[in-house]
Amino acid sequence: MSEPKVMLVTGASKGIGLATVIQALKGGYAVAATSRNVDRLAAEVAQAAPDQQAQFLPLEMKFEATSIQAAVAKVMARWGRLDVLVNNAGYAILGAFEEFSLAEVKQNFDVNVFGLMQMTQAVLPIMRAQQHGRIINIASISGTVAGPSQSIYSATKAAVIMMSEALAAEVAPFGIQVTAVGPSGVRTDFLDGRSMKRPAKTLPEYQVVAQTMTGLGQLNHHQSGDPVLVGQAIVKLAQMAHAPRRLYLGNWSVATLQTKIEEVVNEVNQHLDLTQSIDHE
Repeated sequence: MSEPKVMLVTGASKGIGLATVIQALKGGYAVAATSRNVDRLAAEVAQAAPDQQAQFLPLEMKFEATSIQAAVAKVMARWGRLDVLVNNAGYAILGAFEEFSLAEVKQNFDVNVFGLMQMTQAVLPIMRAQQHGRIINIASISGTVAGPSQSIYSATKAAVIMMSEALAAEVAPFGIQVTAVGPSGVRTDFLDGRSMKRPAKTLPEYQVVAQTMTGLGQLNHHQSGDPVLVGQAIVKLAQMAHAPRRLYLGNWSVATLQTKIEEVVNEVNQHLDLTQSIDHE
């Protein structure tokens, strides 16, 4: 009997991360899952997917290189291989751009971008030695299509998408595939106060942001996306022979993306003379 493939999932205690862990376990993977609260995570998994091969690793969202290396070392010590990394840990900070302090911006980038990068760098030597591996980075449709209140969060997710595309080209010769996943709204607690943050100061002048936040509050727990189905999609993605470099999830995600593409094409065409005016003849 062959050894199961091993998947490492960060930010696994709830939402998309927890759903991915459960679906991967049900699909026959051995799963190493990180969380700030491993007891809660273990209880959730034991209820949904008992008697499966799971490993629970404490890891703060504010990643540090030493703690990341220690977590990866524990995975290798137990399983001796690592086939799939799902970088899921992250959060949104939403508000008007002028409201954010630099510390708040740095904290969001530390988790959403730099922590993800450090985890990816920690597993790449293993996957290169194996000559195979899958890296799945959970981004967002907000990394491609932004709106009021999303300037910082969208910037972090755009960084994830573009880094993933460049990395995919670099590691393809080693049999490693990389995909950035861009879900639209998923019915989790992502927009709750314990998951979504606001800047410490707010400016009443930004009515468009206030209106957006009101709309998001009404959307909370009414999003169209099902986290269980997202988890299933991620497991299917991990099993694809030829994975896409971007995978958008959700009807709203696709509709918004198509509208955005049309807007970009129209703007480029409107200013094509100026665009083409700067090259040497």
